[in-house]
Formats: sequence, C-alpha cells, structure tokens
Amino acid sequence: MNSQEVDRIKAFYRRWEPTYDHGNSGYLRSLDERNMHLKHLLAGFPGLARCRILDVGCGYGDLLNLFHQQGVSADGLVGIDLLPNRIETARQRYPDFTFKEANAEEIDFPDNYFDIVTVFTVFSSILDRNMAHNVARGIMRVLASGGVIVWYDMRYPNPWNRNIRPMTKRRISELFPSFELRLKALTLLPPLARHLGRGANSIHPLLSTVPILRSHYFGLLRPTR
Repeated sequence: MNSQEVDRIKAFYRRWEPTYDHGNSGYLRSLDERNMHLKHLLAGFPGLARCRILDVGCGYGDLLNLFHQQGVSADGLVGIDLLPNRIETARQRYPDFTFKEANAEEIDFPDNYFDIVTVFTVFSSILDRNMAHNVARGIMRVLASGGVIVWYDMRYPNPWNRNIRPMTKRRISELFPSFELRLKALTLLPPLARHLGRGANSIHPLLSTVPILRSHYFGLLRPTR
C-alpha cells in the first residue's frame, strides 16, 4: 500500500469537490446520458435483482441507488471509498446499503463474492502504477466467476489537472490482461459541457454525437477465462 499516494488522492478530492458545480445544467445532462446508458446495459443482465454489487470509489452512494432502482436488493449493495465524509453522507442517505471507508487495494470481502464491480472514474485518479495494479488485483479477486466489471473513466488527459491520468484501452488492458474490453466513447468533454449555459438541453445532444468530443470510455470488462 502506498500511503503517500492515498494521501495525495484524499487531498485532491477535498480540494476539488467544493469547486465543482454539481447543479450545472451541462454536467447534469452528461450525468443523465451516462445513467441512461447504464440502465440500458443493466437491462440485459439476467437475475440482476439477485446480484451482489460492489461500487469502488462509491462517493455518496448515488450509483448504488441507481442499481437499487433497477431492482437490486439493498442487502446486495456495497460501496467503498477513501474519504470518510463521503461514506458518512452515503450511510445517511442510503441506510439500507453497506458502506465502508476503505482502500481498494485491500477489499475486505471473500474471493469471488461480487457479481458486478463498478469502477467509475477511479483509475484515472491513481497516478502510482503499483497502487493501480494492486486495486485491479483486488477487484479481480472479489469478482465472481462469470462476473463483470462496469467501467466508466476518462480516456483523454486533462492539461489543467495533473492529478488525472487518461485511461486508454492499452492501460486498461495492462491492468486487466485477462479481460475482454467492450467499451465505447461517451460523455461530452466536461469543460465544454459545463460552459453550455442555458443552451445545454438543445446543444448537448448535438455535440455528444461527435466522437472526438466524447471524453470517457463506458462499458463492460469481461473475463476471457
């Protein structure tokens, strides 16, 4: 475990969160688009209601709540996050779910326990290569045979933010070498989306159709063996 990298990640998100306008109309359009694609993806999962779900970097628990809205039982929903304030808020908002303050390098669950593991904008926040590989190994250990990873993360670098590294398909494959990548580009570039102003509802859908303007990869990682 790299304690310096953990401290850097915690410090970055403590500084970043107060400056991010989560009520921005462009941001909300991007969030709605991502959630729509996720719901469509989940519609194809047999036995979803009986699945155990782990959300790595769960934040305030909203992603797990989306799974709950799609029929997953509350006792099958687990979230872990480095930041204690996020975990505290998530527990208050969703008391029937399980939340733990934890480093994903050491996931405190048995092998082959979860049917689905979600990793949304997690690995782009990890600059230390060894830590990234430790987190990936932990995820693979707790993922059930036949389970899947639901992936959403940045594919482009951010020249204004040195705390972010782009997660290209090559880098994803290095972390999960025995997995098939079923990914597509999604999400309008956040700096562009956040500056759409009142025109977000009409302009966002048009700009989102341009492949080069899609900043993230979204989809599934499936074990090949």
